[in-house]
Amino acid sequence: MSGHFNGGLSKQQDHELGHAEKHPPSSKLKNPLAGIPYDKLMSDVEQFAKDKEMTHILPLLRKGALVAQNPSAFESMPELEPDERKVLREEITHKWRQPFSLYATIATCSIGAAVQGWDQTGSNGANLSFPEEFGINTTSTRDTFLVGLVNAAPYIAAAFLGCWISDPLNFHFGRRGTIFFSAIFCLVSVIGAAFTRNWYELFVTRVILGIGMGSKASQPRCIQRRTLQPDGNQSINRWEGFMDSEVSVALKRHLKK
Repeated sequence: MSGHFNGGLSKQQDHELGHAEKHPPSSKLKNPLAGIPYDKLMSDVEQFAKDKEMTHILPLLRKGALVAQNPSAFESMPELEPDERKVLREEITHKWRQPFSLYATIATCSIGAAVQGWDQTGSNGANLSFPEEFGINTTSTRDTFLVGLVNAAPYIAAAFLGCWISDPLNFHFGRRGTIFFSAIFCLVSVIGAAFTRNWYELFVTRVILGIGMGSKASQPRCIQRRTLQPDGNQSINRWEGFMDSEVSVALKRHLKK
């Protein structure tokens, strides 16, 4: 591509375009659209648009399928307009020239990671006081078991309930709907935990928290992964970074107490 097209690019930008051609993003993964004949590809796109009620953007979906099938050949695709080629080109030469909506997505998903980290660690501070408050602070087998059960409740609920309902929630409500559902559970549970009067009320609120944690655990990072391709791996690092940072903040809060 760089051999027959320059378009006023600098040598550095031209080199980056050439490098992208030789080493396409995610080259270790097989492109599921590779090798599909043009007519079959367009037929599949039309069927997808009908099934998902997206026929109003069918022309865009067709172009997207063509680019997804062969990302490095977008410069020679007659179906694309010059401004569309420019946008695709700048994804390589100007990685940070992105729309505000993309940065807003990154910011909100990062907040989701911070909330996840706080949920995982913030409730642990109560372990310093609730056993004595609820009369289960002895060294007996029963009290030791109850303290462990209440402490592990979010993770038990996430493993056996939250994670399993994530898929049907995604199917019926989409990723944003799933995140909204989980946010309600995470909000209500932590407020409810502040008003508990015994260990089993605290256990119930933590089960609710676990349902919210499990159902949304993978959603923000999936949105980032799909939005930020081909640099989706950076989104995973960003998620873990914000989550671990909030875990650290929560732990420091407990130490101060």
